[in-house]
Amino acid sequence: MYLSKVVVNHHDTYEQHQAIWKLFPGTPERKRDHLFRVEEQSQNSCKLLLQSSTQPASCDEAEVLITKEFNPQLSEGSFYKFKLVAYPTKCLSAGKKVVEIKEADAQVEWLQRKLEGANVQVTAMDSFLVSSKKTYNSRYVCFEGIIQVLNTQLIEKALVMGIGRKKHAGAGLLSLARMS
Repeated sequence: MYLSKVVVNHHDTYEQHQAIWKLFPGTPERKRDHLFRVEEQSQNSCKLLLQSSTQPASCDEAEVLITKEFNPQLSEGSFYKFKLVAYPTKCLSAGKKVVEIKEADAQVEWLQRKLEGANVQVTAMDSFLVSSKKTYNSRYVCFEGIIQVLNTQLIEKALVMGIGRKKHAGAGLLSLARMS
């Protein structure tokens, strides 16, 4: 896998999504194998953190600032700082209607269910509205805290596959940093 810092000239999540696809030319039939989140916004652009299975290449709509190979080596019982921007939701009526989870306690419970295989302690949360010209605005939540990995396979899967809905729109990327 690769971790990259990327600059795009779009604030709209749909346009960011389109620009990121262009970082991987010559692969039109492939499935999405990347996750991203907005790290910084200015008036004219956004800096993104991009995790991908293939190395991205700059294009006219997105510039790759730096890329490094990324091979997570998780240890059972170890503690990690984490950051996750997610779109917490729940299904009503047997999975047919999806609604946002708005209460902070319920959002933390959602995260703990999604990070099965780890003890999760949330130390900071911030919610914010994300706009898209293709869909309605969504409320994302930035979770930060500490996890203790109890099952490396489950957490590695969460790292690679992402967590929750709206992965195409900048949600779901879990970042871990080993605590010393």
